[in-house]
Formats: sequence, structure tokens, C-alpha cells
Amino acid sequence: MNRETARRLAGSVSLAVLLALAALGATHGHAVMGRPGPPEPGAWLAADWGPREMSPLVWLGAAAGAAGVAVRRFRPRTALAVAASGAAVALAGGAAGMVRVMPLVVLFSVAAAYPLRRYAALAPLAVPLVLAPNLDEPYLGALNGELLTDATVTLTLLCASAAFGAAVRVRRESVLHEREQERRRSAYEERLRVAREVHDVVGHSLSVISMQAGVALHVLDKRPEQAVPSLEAIRKTSKDALEELRGTLAVFQDPGGDAARAPVPGLDRLDDLVAALTAAGRGCSVTREGAPVRLPVAVDHAAYRIVQESLTNVVRHAGGAPARVHLAHTPEGVVIEVTDEGPARLGDPVVEGNGLAGMRERARAVGGTVEAGPCPGGGFAVRAHLPGDRSER
Repeated sequence: MNRETARRLAGSVSLAVLLALAALGATHGHAVMGRPGPPEPGAWLAADWGPREMSPLVWLGAAAGAAGVAVRRFRPRTALAVAASGAAVALAGGAAGMVRVMPLVVLFSVAAAYPLRRYAALAPLAVPLVLAPNLDEPYLGALNGELLTDATVTLTLLCASAAFGAAVRVRRESVLHEREQERRRSAYEERLRVAREVHDVVGHSLSVISMQAGVALHVLDKRPEQAVPSLEAIRKTSKDALEELRGTLAVFQDPGGDAARAPVPGLDRLDDLVAALTAAGRGCSVTREGAPVRLPVAVDHAAYRIVQESLTNVVRHAGGAPARVHLAHTPEGVVIEVTDEGPARLGDPVVEGNGLAGMRERARAVGGTVEAGPCPGGGFAVRAHLPGDRSER
């Protein structure tokens, strides 16, 4: 038996003993106060508590009811049958109505543990609870109205106990359902983060590698010595991409480990992106406006990934046109604009794939926005507005 089970059992046994003593005490007091004449001082304590004062059925029924209360958390339906039967036996022996509290407590636990269909078959146990006090009355007390009164009170208490238990069960199931939904949502969002990071790292690197490989193949036959820089660039790009991919996956596999504390790439690595493109013969220029401000880590990382994906799209779709990156630092944050002079024309439909969708998600996650579309004079532009450190405002 583990500690939690022992604690619950100890609490149930303590409650069972208290309820049994309360039922016996109420019955004892009822017997003393029901004698002819005014009670003598101390009569309640001096009266005999043995079988001569109370019927053995009261003691037996109270013991059975207490046993039901004690095991109600471990065998709820069995406990309800035992407690209800014990209460009926005690009532038949002349016990006070206090003895009905024990099956009410057990019924609450049953309703909190099971839906109604799981314990509806135990409903006939309410009949003995109603009839038992009137066994010695003509027609079970129906002639003087006691039966109807007892039935109304007993059934009302039973329904209230079951209703409270059902409310507790519904609330608990609702909380568990919300927690499960939250867990699934977190897992889904985590998978999206992994997919987005892998897409950005692998997509950009493979685009650069493909461009470098094309240059190497073009000059391999006529000027083989010029293929060496492209091959070196391929080797460096693939090595860097593999290291970044390993670091990214390590962060997600061990969020609390050392890898999670490794610095994520930000705009300070923008020159590396530009160098990779220019080494492959693709023109790329960077202009800056305003005094650089310190960005939050999440915003800085999102800015880097947006520029990276934008340059990847330039390599894939701009047909060899050069790219331009413009960074404008403002008190509110940073504005990023990546343009090219590719074949896109104003009015052309924008097909939003994983790249643009990922950029929008990254910007939205840090409170920013991304706009993308053809330029009026031709080419394509991606414009992102990302907020700065709001705590400094």
C-alpha cells in the first residue's frame, strides 16, 4: 500500500467512525429523551449503552454503514450496497434518522466516481431505507402519513447527494479534458516549431548548395580550378547546416539541457547569409537605417529566420536576380524588407507555400506582421514589422 492509498484509507476510516458514533449517539439520546416523564440530570450519560438500551440491529447496522463509508473510495458500488443495507437494518432496530447520513456519504462518492448508468441498478436499496422505520406500524405508517413523509425526505436527500456527486464528477472530467486538450495542443505546437526550424535550416542550406553545385558543374569542364571555391562553399554550407540542425533538434529533445541555453541565430549572423549567396555568384546587398537596438531573443531569431527564408525564396524563384535586404531600426522595433528583381509582376497571384506561411507564423508569435507580394516595378518583396523590447517603453 503506497502512502497516498494509506492516507485516503485513514481519512475514510476516521470519517466512518465519526458517523457511526454520531448515529449511535443520536439513537441513544432519542431513547433517553423518549422515556415517560422529564429526563433526570445526566440521564443521557448514565443510561445503558448495551443491547438492553439499543437493539443489536442498531449496532450491527451502524457497523455495516461505517464499513461502507470506510471502503467507499476503493469499492464504491459495493460500499453503497453495504451502507444502505446497514442503515436499513439499523432503522429497523429503532435507530435515529442520523444513520441515513452514512449511505448518503457513500452515494456521493459513487456518483462522483461513476455515471448514473453504472449504479442505477442499486436504486431499489432506497426502498428499505424508507420502509424500515415503519415495520411495526400498521400498513407501514401509510395511514398516518409517516411513510409519505419519510419517503419524501429520504428520496430528496438521496437525489441531492447523487446530484452533488455527479457535479463533482463532471467538473473533474472537464478539468481532465481541458488538460488533455492543452497537452495535445502543446505537442502539436511543438511539432510545428520543429518542422518550421528544420524547414528553414535545411531549405536555405539546400538552396545554396544547389546553386553552388550548379556553378561548379558549369565551370568544371572549361575552368576546373574555379570549381574549387564552389565545392568548398558546398562543404562549408552543409557542415554549418548539419551543426545547426543538430543544435536545433537537441533543443527540442532536451529543453532543460545545455543545448537549450545555446544562443540561437539572430541578425548578427546576417552577414553569413549574404556571404553564402555572394560566394555562389548571386548578388545580395544589405542596407541599414537607424541605430541598431537590442531586440528580444525571440524577435531577433524570428527576424533572422524571416530574412533567411526570404533569401531562400529569391534563390528558388527570382531566376538569378540579385536580392536586397533593408533593415530599419525604429523605437518600436525593426522593419525588414527583402526584395528582388525577379519575374514577378504586379497583379500576379501570390501562391503562399510553407515558406511564407512559416514567416507569418514566426512574426505573429512575437507580435509582428509580414506582408508579401509583387512590387509595382517588378520583382517580389517581403516586408516584416517586428516589435522591440516593450519593457523599455
